[in-house]
Amino acid sequence: MPETNFTYNTNPSPNPSGRKPKTKLHHLGLAGLFIIMIAIILVVSGSLYTVNEGEYVYITQFGAIQSIQTDAGLNVKIPFIQDVNRLTKKQMIYNIAPSEVLTADKKAMIVDSYSIWAIEDVTTFIRTVGYINEMQKRIDASTYSVIKNVMGSLEQSNIIADTEAGRTSLNKTITEQVAAQLKGYGVHIQTVEIKRFDLPSDNEAAVFSRMISERAQMAATFKAEGEFEAAKIRNETDKTVEILLGEARAQAQRLVGEGEEEYMAILKELYNDPNKADFYVFVRELEAAQKALSGDKTLIIGQNSPLVDILNNR
Repeated sequence: MPETNFTYNTNPSPNPSGRKPKTKLHHLGLAGLFIIMIAIILVVSGSLYTVNEGEYVYITQFGAIQSIQTDAGLNVKIPFIQDVNRLTKKQMIYNIAPSEVLTADKKAMIVDSYSIWAIEDVTTFIRTVGYINEMQKRIDASTYSVIKNVMGSLEQSNIIADTEAGRTSLNKTITEQVAAQLKGYGVHIQTVEIKRFDLPSDNEAAVFSRMISERAQMAATFKAEGEFEAAKIRNETDKTVEILLGEARAQAQRLVGEGEEEYMAILKELYNDPNKADFYVFVRELEAAQKALSGDKTLIIGQNSPLVDILNNR
């Protein structure tokens, strides 16, 4: 049997493709590049900030104000050192907690109100107050103080019966005084409005009863005045009617007298003329005969009456 020789490779190559293997240093270089890119992104993103419509942005550095931006747009700051803070430009409505006050006649009333306000001077606002919640506390305290003083000079009955114009004037007075007190905080108080007045539950029924009694008295007074005016008008009307009737009666009597006078004048004229007098007597006899002959009756005529000749065709 022929001898066969076998050759074995005791050091096989780890890279049959012939490429140079990646080293540990190469992996560290990629990681460092990635970290640098992340750091650049963080620095850039931390340097840019936007100002939106309807807001103030102020930049602080170690708590101190560095700049205030009021126009919308993109801006730059120092990253990791300067901080971005935002405040709204918009008007804010703050519902003030209902409070109990005393009127001039020492009667309690509960006042429910609200305020419309806005930040006007950012620097002053930050240095004096700093936060919207804190400013709302100042508005609450100032409004309560002003309403207490203003309503303390008014009586409860006048407040309850006040007209719309009076309520508007009251709100204007309160707004002006509150705005003057809070002007130093860099805010503008547009209005302070009283939504409603309430009575404490312990004297609400008594006040309503008194109001009903007062209204009943007023109604009785108006009714009595109306009845008095009605009676006066009736008396004047009756007097006018009596005067008119008296004048009418007098006019009638005067007309009757004038008619009788005219009648007598006619008779006088007739009797002064014999022919007319005879004719008048004849006509009157005919009228008397006509009335006498109506119905089943007997007419008795004197012998010398002209009717005898007429009836006898003579």
